[in-house]
Amino acid sequence: MSPSLMSAKKFVRNDNNLAIAYYRYSSAAQNEASIEQQRESAHKYAEARGFTIVQEYEDAGISGRRADRPGFQLMLSEVGDIKPSTLILWKTDRLARDQALASFAKKMIRDAGCDIEYVAETTPDDTPEGRLIEGIFDSLAEFYSSQLSVNTTRGMLYNASRARFNGHNLLGYRKSDDGYYEIDPDTAPIVRRIFAMYAEGKAMAEIAKDLNDQGLRTLKGGPFTINGLRHILQNDRYIGVYRYSDITIPDGMPPIVERETFDKAQEQLALNKRQGSQRANGIGKDDAPRYWLTGKLYCGMCGNTMHGVHGTGKHGDKYYYACKNRLKHKCQKRNVRKEDIEALVVSVLREILHDDENTVSIAADISAYYKKNYVDTSYLDSLRSELRQTEKAMDNLIRALENGLPYTESIGARVTENEERKKGLAEAIEAEEIRTKAAQDESSIRAFFKKYSNADFDDEEARHHSRIFRGQDLRVRRPYLCRRLVHGPPARAHGLLHPR
Repeated sequence: MSPSLMSAKKFVRNDNNLAIAYYRYSSAAQNEASIEQQRESAHKYAEARGFTIVQEYEDAGISGRRADRPGFQLMLSEVGDIKPSTLILWKTDRLARDQALASFAKKMIRDAGCDIEYVAETTPDDTPEGRLIEGIFDSLAEFYSSQLSVNTTRGMLYNASRARFNGHNLLGYRKSDDGYYEIDPDTAPIVRRIFAMYAEGKAMAEIAKDLNDQGLRTLKGGPFTINGLRHILQNDRYIGVYRYSDITIPDGMPPIVERETFDKAQEQLALNKRQGSQRANGIGKDDAPRYWLTGKLYCGMCGNTMHGVHGTGKHGDKYYYACKNRLKHKCQKRNVRKEDIEALVVSVLREILHDDENTVSIAADISAYYKKNYVDTSYLDSLRSELRQTEKAMDNLIRALENGLPYTESIGARVTENEERKKGLAEAIEAEEIRTKAAQDESSIRAFFKKYSNADFDDEEARHHSRIFRGQDLRVRRPYLCRRLVHGPPARAHGLLHPR
């Protein structure tokens, strides 16, 4: 007998009643048991046999032929630490639809002392015949996967021709009961907020930071990134265009974002592509000044927005605001020096903030304006929904630890991440509640003006923290600011601002 055969060790099952469970389905377009169906069946199976499920893993919408499934990989990495006696699967094809991958995974799991039991298939015993049956199951799973790819393609093309949900999950949407895309009330407000902030001139890096600090996450549970936001902002599905392969159906989906907002976002993307980082947060240099008026400044000749641009002359770097139409050679408005127009805005702000009668009048108008246009609790509802889900995940994790789940480094990291998310969401909810309340409270708006009536707006940090120069707040005050600048002598001389 060869040394390798002599050294092969017999499987020894862990002596406990702990179980883990793994759930997977490939696509909503396929006729497979859903994650929730698999979970419900696994829990019934465990209860009937006296098992305690201490950890669950899942991969939604991922093929069983792929080895890079997050839940699958996490399970393989933790099974040796948890040391359960049993892995519960719906069927053998949930683990893998590739024979080699299935054999590799099962060896890792069994080497950790964990046996595998199937809810909807006969569980093979530890005999040569039993392993033969299991091998046949694995072969059939691989054959089915190959055959299914052909049928799935045909079915997905059929679905696409009718603008049906095709297994492609998208932030802001969910699958309706009749198989189409419908707006998800929990995540659609996040999409609208992203488009609104970017259309107003906020940089993607800042948007991503705001969303992540608030504890919000992408559909896959990861943090928002610049590339991810760019993909969202470029996606015309959000204005109702259904796309799959070479099939395009206008109005095939319910729109989440208004066309005007979407078009503004595309203009910002095009401008950013031409000018690099010459936008609201500077021009690409660490010591570059911020363009505080980006998204708030309008050309007095054509009415279009003006953006920060950078030039280099014999006396060094020069910073300007340029009309967007000038970049397209459609407007003759000359570039305006950054320091000149920002000094003019600061001067007018000082006048406004030191005139008590004026601030009282503006506060009343702002409150009325917000009540009419911006008292929308959908984003606040999204934050609350995310908080509930995070708290539920924390409760499930704590319950699993109480039931005997060993505390590992990866579980500790998960607990810490959920705690940070919970804190960020709670703070974001508090801030959003204050903003909504303040929008209806004239005294709060007046107090805001008074707080910064003596602020040094020549200091960049003071400008940043006051939020007067930030899009969300100035959006409401812009009509008053622009009117004062347009009708005042300096504005007529420069032709800088256009009342919106």
